[in-house]
Amino acid sequence: MEISTEMIQLLSQVGYLACFNGDVDKGQLIMDSVEANCGGQSAALVGVAISRIYAGQYEDAIRILKENVLTDEPENMTAKCFLGMALSESGDVDEAIALFNDIIEHGGEDDRTIASFYLAEMTEAKQAV
Repeated sequence: MEISTEMIQLLSQVGYLACFNGDVDKGQLIMDSVEANCGGQSAALVGVAISRIYAGQYEDAIRILKENVLTDEPENMTAKCFLGMALSESGDVDEAIALFNDIIEHGGEDDRTIASFYLAEMTEAKQAV
């Protein structure tokens, strides 16, 4: 049975809400279903990666974004933003900084705002050490 794009979007929203409200286990269960049934839709896979970031599963988020989203859409700035977040959280600060600088140079306003915020946070954390 094929699940419609609209149903994938609805399931993603429910999964996000569960994660955002602290029920990470249920959110992950829902997002696992989204990942298995989204047919490689980039937007859905970015959502799956976001839920992995919320669950602290940074390496899984990095894998999804690098192997499943950015290989097909190398200029997807939203995917790059979340990849930068996951890299930063996993300790790969240099790659995260490079991504955030690329986003600031080439991304849309929302993506540039997120990248600037994270870049400032990372810079401040480096200076505090």
